[in-house]
Amino acid sequence: MKGVVFTGNRTLEVRDFPEPTAGRGEVVIRIEATGICGSDLHVYRGAHDMNQIGGHEPCGTVVEVGEDIVRLKVGDRVTVHHHHGCGVCEQCARGETVRCLYDHQVYGVGRPGSFAEYMAAGEANCIPLPEPLTPADGACMACVGTTAYAALRRIEAKPHETLAVFGLGPVGLSAVLVGKALGMRVAGVDVIEERLRLAGACGADEVIDGREEGVVERLHEFSRTPGIGWIDGVDCLVETSGATAAREWMIDALRRKGRIAIVGVGGQEKVINPSQIHGKACTIVGSVVFPLGWSWDFAHFLLASGMSFEPMVTHRYPLASAADAMAMADSGKCGKVLMEPGG
Repeated sequence: MKGVVFTGNRTLEVRDFPEPTAGRGEVVIRIEATGICGSDLHVYRGAHDMNQIGGHEPCGTVVEVGEDIVRLKVGDRVTVHHHHGCGVCEQCARGETVRCLYDHQVYGVGRPGSFAEYMAAGEANCIPLPEPLTPADGACMACVGTTAYAALRRIEAKPHETLAVFGLGPVGLSAVLVGKALGMRVAGVDVIEERLRLAGACGADEVIDGREEGVVERLHEFSRTPGIGWIDGVDCLVETSGATAAREWMIDALRRKGRIAIVGVGGQEKVINPSQIHGKACTIVGSVVFPLGWSWDFAHFLLASGMSFEPMVTHRYPLASAADAMAMADSGKCGKVLMEPGG
């Protein structure tokens, strides 16, 4: 089969690999769609030859099952939680495989990933993908979509509230979609015109260009509800950009007792004054990936809400065009970029 290997400094190769076989507790999945994530871009931009298949946002169909498989069968459609744990430590018991104490591996980094025609995955990591969810939905559920869902869940976002999303890459656009599916009023902030347009297409009630003056004031105005009250500041904020300016604005943009989820990885600048947190009586939560069980919850949420990630998908490439796919995702002038090995 064909698989994509990052060879360092924004280069890659599409190489020949033997098709995987299912080990004990594993299944083999024929990949129908796999997303390019921001963490894939970190590896792509790095200096090292990874010497293994990248990618960690798979969706596909089970074509082989190994020994000791309990629930999956050939023909099942699945998405895959990308953090693989030992399954026996305290963290894994809590579903926090991202914090596994003994055998933490990530598909596409420690284990062969999804930028390929087939991949092997542990049954415990496979989440059913029922109709009418699409392969694009499944690929987004594997990481960016459920990451956005987890951020909003951790700050207890409510249907009647206002939400600001800083950074409108795939995680930020996912937060817009999930926020709207929850019934929130959503404002998106970014500095790239293509992403601002996409946020509008994904249902954002307002988009704000971060290059212009008065971002905080615009969000205060957005948060006001005439006839009920004039609260200056949004109820919830999801920060995905990692940008210094966004982190400097976020507490000022918040109402008193508002909540922030920090998702984006950025620099090391000290931009938050504890007196601001005290003065606003606000809550700031670091939101890293999501527990395994929340993937199942999110599948139920998608079915109940009718939400889809299709509006944020802008580019689809065959595996042979992986270099073009990565370059497009790296440009930032796009929404979600998918590779479809069979198409």
